[in-house]
Amino acid sequence: MFISLQYIPMENLQQLLRYKGLLMKTETNILKRQHGLFVSICFVVGFIVGTGIFFLPGRVLYEVGRDIRLGILAWVIGGLMISTCVYMFSILAGKYEKIHGFVDYSEAIVGKKYGYLAGWFFAVMYQPAGYAIIAWITSGFTATLANMNPADEVYLPFRFFISAFFMAMAFVMNYLAPKIPVKFNVATTVARMIPLVLMGTIGVIAGLIINDGAYNATSYAPLTTGNASLFAAISATAFAFNGWQAALAFNSEMKDSKRNFPIALMAGFGLIIVIYVLYFIGVVLASPDGGTLIMQGGGANFAQGTRNAFVNIFGGAAGNILTGFMIISGLGILNACCLGMSRAMYSLGRRNMGPMPERMVQLDATTNVPNNSMVMAVGIGFIWLFVIFANTNWFAGWFGAFRFSLPDFYNFSFFAMLVPIFICFAIKQKDLHWFKRIIAPIIAIFGAGFMYATYWIGSWLHAVVYTLTFIVLAIIGFLFYRER
Repeated sequence: MFISLQYIPMENLQQLLRYKGLLMKTETNILKRQHGLFVSICFVVGFIVGTGIFFLPGRVLYEVGRDIRLGILAWVIGGLMISTCVYMFSILAGKYEKIHGFVDYSEAIVGKKYGYLAGWFFAVMYQPAGYAIIAWITSGFTATLANMNPADEVYLPFRFFISAFFMAMAFVMNYLAPKIPVKFNVATTVARMIPLVLMGTIGVIAGLIINDGAYNATSYAPLTTGNASLFAAISATAFAFNGWQAALAFNSEMKDSKRNFPIALMAGFGLIIVIYVLYFIGVVLASPDGGTLIMQGGGANFAQGTRNAFVNIFGGAAGNILTGFMIISGLGILNACCLGMSRAMYSLGRRNMGPMPERMVQLDATTNVPNNSMVMAVGIGFIWLFVIFANTNWFAGWFGAFRFSLPDFYNFSFFAMLVPIFICFAIKQKDLHWFKRIIAPIIAIFGAGFMYATYWIGSWLHAVVYTLTFIVLAIIGFLFYRER
C-alpha cells in the first residue's frame, strides 16, 4: 500500500519523516572538533600542572614530619590512586562522546538525574571554585614578588583585588578572542614544565652533591611537627594532581575523540606522576637545613620555602625568576579553567536542563563560544572568591568553627561522586573484557574511596562541612531540573 505525498504540506511531511526515523533533525549550537592528539595531551597536562605543585612539597613534607621517604610515598600513592580513576575515564572516553565528558559518562552509566547532578556540580561547584582558588593562589605569588608581608594590613585586600583582576582578564581574553587562550594554554604548559624539569634533574643531582653524594639520614631525620600524618599528606597531593577532570569537558571538541582522548588522559597523567615525584625529591634535597625551610609558612605561603630551595641551587636571582614562573603558571591554569568552565552550563543547556537552557546553548556566531555559559560561570567564580576571602583573618569569626579550605572541598566531593559511576559501570557494561568491566572498576572504586576517606581521617569537621555544603547546593540545583 502506497501513501501519496503529493498533497502533504512540507512541514507535516518533515514531521512524518522524523517520526518514522527517515529524516534526522539538524542540530545547531554545536562546538567544532578542532584539537588533535598533541593539543589534547597539552590540555590534560596543562589542566593538571598548576600552582599547587609549587607550594605543596612544603606542605607534604610538613604533614609527614619531614620524613622524605614518607613524602615520596605520599606522592606515589596519591598519583596511583587517582590514576585508577583516570584509567576508568579513559575506558569511558573510548565508548561515549557527546558534550562535556564527565556529564556524558555519568548520564550514560548511572542515569539522567545523576548526569544532571554531575553537570550541576561542575557548573556551580567544581570549576568556578577552582577558578577562584587558582586566582587567589596566583595573587599570593604576586604579593611575594612585590615583597609584601602577610602581616601587612593591606596584604589580604591586595590579594582579593588582584585575584579579581586576574579572573576578569582571563574572562575577557576567552570572551573576545577564544583562539588565543588555546595557544596560551599550550605555551604556558611548556613554561610551567621548565622549573619542574630543572629541579627534578639538576636539583636532585646538586642536592646529592651537597650531601656528599649520598642520602644524609641525619639531616633528613623526621621532625615532630605535631601533625605527622601520611593520610593528610596524600590528601594534600590530590590538589596537585587535580585538573584532569576539567579536560573531560573538551571530549566533543577533539578530533577522533574515542581514540585520541583515552591516549591523552593516560599519557598526560602518567607523565605528571613521574615529574612530580622527581620534583619533590629535588626540592627537598636542594633545600637548606634538611628541608626545614620549605616547610615555612602555610597555605600558598609554603611557596616561600620552594623559593628558598631554588635560590640555594640556582642563585639569588632564581627566587624572583621562579616566582615569575609561578605567576605565569597560575595565569595559564586560570585561562584553562575559564576555557573548561565555559562549557559547563552549555552542556546542561544542550540537554534542556539547568537555568535558562535556551540562553546557555547559544554560541557566538563569530567565535563559536558559549558566551552566556561563560558569563554565568565567571559570576559564580566571583562568589567563590568572596567565600575564600571571608575565610581569611580579615573576616575572622564569620564562619567560626565552620571555616574550611576550599581547595579540599571540591576534590572531596568529586571523589564521592565517582563511586556510583564505577559501580554502575561494572553492572551494565557487559560487552567489555572482564578486566575492564570488573577488575578496573573495583580498583578504581578503591582508589576513589581511599582518597575520599583521607579527608575524613585528616579532618572530620571539614568533611562534615563539605558534605552539608554539597547537599545544599545539590538541592538548589534540582530546583532547575526538568525532563527533556
